[in-house]
Amino acid sequence: MDFNEIFRRIKRYFELITHTYRRLFFIAVGLFLLIWIFGFRFFPSENYRSLADPIDECLHTHLSRMNREVQRLDTIIQHVPRFPEEDGLLPYVGNGYIGAVIVEESTIHIKVKNGRVLSLPLPFRPIVRVSVTDEDSRREAYASQYVHGMVQQVSCIQRDERDSIVIISKFYAHRTHPTIFEQDITVSNPSQKDAIVQFEQLGWTGDPPFASDIKKIQNGDEEVSYILSRGIIQSSKGLVGVAMAYKKVPGAMEVKAKSTLSFRVITAVNYAYLASKREFDTIQQSLLNKSEMELKRVLGFNTQNFQSLHDIAWGNLWTTGFSISPSKAINALNGDIINATIYYVLSQVRAPLYETGVPLVDISEANVVLTYADGCYGGHNTLQAKNLWSSFKSEREIVEVANLWLLTLQRLGCHNLLKAGASGVIQGMVLSFGGLKFSNYHLEFNSEPKDLHRDYHFRRIAYGNATHVNISVTVGSNNKAVILAALDRSDKEYFACDAGCLDTPVQLGPEKKQFPVKLTDPITSILYITSDRGHIEELRLSIHVKEVLEAPPHENHVMSMHKHGTGYGTMSTMFWISISLVIILFHIFLFHLVYTEYFGSQEKFRSR
Repeated sequence: MDFNEIFRRIKRYFELITHTYRRLFFIAVGLFLLIWIFGFRFFPSENYRSLADPIDECLHTHLSRMNREVQRLDTIIQHVPRFPEEDGLLPYVGNGYIGAVIVEESTIHIKVKNGRVLSLPLPFRPIVRVSVTDEDSRREAYASQYVHGMVQQVSCIQRDERDSIVIISKFYAHRTHPTIFEQDITVSNPSQKDAIVQFEQLGWTGDPPFASDIKKIQNGDEEVSYILSRGIIQSSKGLVGVAMAYKKVPGAMEVKAKSTLSFRVITAVNYAYLASKREFDTIQQSLLNKSEMELKRVLGFNTQNFQSLHDIAWGNLWTTGFSISPSKAINALNGDIINATIYYVLSQVRAPLYETGVPLVDISEANVVLTYADGCYGGHNTLQAKNLWSSFKSEREIVEVANLWLLTLQRLGCHNLLKAGASGVIQGMVLSFGGLKFSNYHLEFNSEPKDLHRDYHFRRIAYGNATHVNISVTVGSNNKAVILAALDRSDKEYFACDAGCLDTPVQLGPEKKQFPVKLTDPITSILYITSDRGHIEELRLSIHVKEVLEAPPHENHVMSMHKHGTGYGTMSTMFWISISLVIILFHIFLFHLVYTEYFGSQEKFRSR
């Protein structure tokens, strides 16, 4: 076989490939377009998990009941073990008097003398561990329900049948009865056979030792055993005398087939700061009596009614709030961390407006403070302050960040609001997110136009006795921000003007009124709101600026970072796949072109 014959065979081989190439090219383009249009919707996503296992299906079914709250970022789900996409935010409950992380070995925490946060651990673990005697496998997750001030632990337990036993524990530090920590346990047995459920009360860690007595009381038809304990804790700020009363838990209970068992675990905690150990001898009986009395009182409540009191109080706190459009930019602050931070901070502060037994004088003072918080908030907007935000993967982080928040609000003009407890704290935090400030009979929005590159909504800012203000910032398709203001409710007329107050004041009402975002030289607030029309007209004379212009639109790459996570617009993974495909096809075409030209010239040369 000569050299020319070899080349002729190679040529025929590539000619065959060339004919096939055209077909492959059109097939590839067609497949690419289909994938582009449907966006891999028929392919498994990274979040897809098989629910073929009944125990996984059981957990998914119970957690899906909270889907709406999860979508609103009012509830955060943490599986055990944690899924890769989950943030790891600790499940936590607190009411400013007591608090605890909801993990089995965690202890109750209280405040040191003059402390801002719940940083002092008691040697007592309040959580009761629940298990089934013949369980084969278990799946569980924690749901932190911020709006309800509660954590739910959902466990699905598989035995030798398809039906799973479901154990739901609800944990909360009660808002209206601040000495009470409660765990409500519900065990559902849908299977065909009875189950033995075991309870393990972890209780005291033994350091320092607390003296304890077992007592019994009659609660309706049930005889309830409970334990009274007392002791002294040493803290960095001095001694603390503690008395506790908590319900004794049975070692095991039988749950009949096709039935449900409910059980309450109640812990009452009272403490006082001591000048010396001798002082505890005189007050310990009083502390014990309080704890014992509160335990008996709570046992007399219907479980749902008692939980409802707590739920309503937390719901009232969250009527004021803040929302922000999601961002895909690296290290961007999003709604999940903001809601978690508000919740953790509120959990460190008591709520005198909702607690039982608060003197009327204190309630009246709290209401007066909430009416008008002059000077709050007096700093730059806190969304830019990195020290005030955390991933909250440890109890230490919760305490440190909450302490820093309360210190920041106290030092930057919100000290009076803090006197109203949790109701004032959430007002102060929401004001700080936008640099909103009550100043000399008006509310001003003190953010710079360059920072308004995401949508914000400030909900129900208290202004006056019976007025709530809603303020929104919306970024349009032209990358320019506008301000929307409205009154949720009001007892008088309110007026607003934009930066510089050069335009005629606009009267606010239930309907949203739009204001442009303006840039002044020197920089001033971008919105002013007051109930005094004369005051807002005088602002025009007292705000001295050289120039007032409408703020320019934000740069495209800034908006693209929030929307797509990169500064290159919609250049997603599919974009880079398409670019790669085009490059490959181009090189195939180029190879075909060179080959045709070379061998074509050889044929022409031989024909001559």
